[in-house]
Amino acid sequence: MGQTNDPVQRPRGYVWSPNLDPEKEQATLRVILGGLALAVYGTLAWSGSTPAVIASFHALALYLIYGVATRLIISRMPRQSNLRLAFTTVADQALLAVVLGAGGAFALPMLWAVFLFLIGAGGRYGKRALALSCGTALVGIVALSVLQPWWMLNRSAALGIGLSVLGASVYLGVMIGRLGSANRDLALKAGTDPLTGLSNRYMLEQTIGRAVMAISTGQEGATALLLIDLDGFKEVNDTFGHEVGDAVLQTFAALLVRRVRTTDTVARLGGDEFVVLARHVTGAGAVQTVANSVHAVLAEMTSVQDRVVNVSASIGACLISPDLTPGYTDIAVLMRAADRAMYRAKALGKGQTVFAESADFDT
Repeated sequence: MGQTNDPVQRPRGYVWSPNLDPEKEQATLRVILGGLALAVYGTLAWSGSTPAVIASFHALALYLIYGVATRLIISRMPRQSNLRLAFTTVADQALLAVVLGAGGAFALPMLWAVFLFLIGAGGRYGKRALALSCGTALVGIVALSVLQPWWMLNRSAALGIGLSVLGASVYLGVMIGRLGSANRDLALKAGTDPLTGLSNRYMLEQTIGRAVMAISTGQEGATALLLIDLDGFKEVNDTFGHEVGDAVLQTFAALLVRRVRTTDTVARLGGDEFVVLARHVTGAGAVQTVANSVHAVLAEMTSVQDRVVNVSASIGACLISPDLTPGYTDIAVLMRAADRAMYRAKALGKGQTVFAESADFDT
């Protein structure tokens, strides 16, 4: 079986930083920009009221209410929802069409928001969201050119705006595709151990961070962090040289990748230290099973490059679960706890596994 070592595991189509909460950011922008637009049109309505001014003000007030509602909903239900994403993507453009229809020529300055929504949908969520936003905007423009008096008299302008929306969406889609490909290539190089091809420390920390976030928000259950130190590796280096030592590390990495589940991540921290991050484990028994598979891999690895080798592992296991206090979800604390458990395993002799205890999480 293989491992999950993709350095950019994200919701499908997502191309911005995984450390951001794109839905919350988008909802905050709705409130801020909607509030500013409402203030501008409110000032104009106060200084010289006309039916178009008042209608634009009311439509923008409706949009601001929608923006505040989405911000509250996302704060209370942070778990990602594809249905909610589709709804807000459509609602952004649809409500903007309502604003444009209510104000007619007076609301034309709000056309900038059409392209802002396109960029936001594509930049945050990728091509599918971009296509949905573009399609909704085009439907809105067609409806305006059929139903709204100013747009009916200026259908050539409506056609130009529609073509602009379509052209901008196509170009943005191409750029998103290229950016995503470039980001994946760069992330793969930056996050890969050159000797074994596994994830390196940097990428492991990113993966742990995503796992901790998923656990803390209730999206998945427990995850186990197994810190592996190879017993007897120094003797291999001293006896056969670094070339054979490197071959041992490469062989162990390849065998371990085939042994773990597809949802697990294998990483090399450096030297003869490795980590298995086992997702969706049911408890200590399941973690021990993963540790036993590591020991089994090394028991089977009796020779490398026609040299007889005797290498085992000392493993420190740390269970990351929703029951842990918030302080225990810090990556440095988790790594330190697993490291302390690993050293106790090494003190017991070769080929041992020890679980981290509460004291191991203390500074």
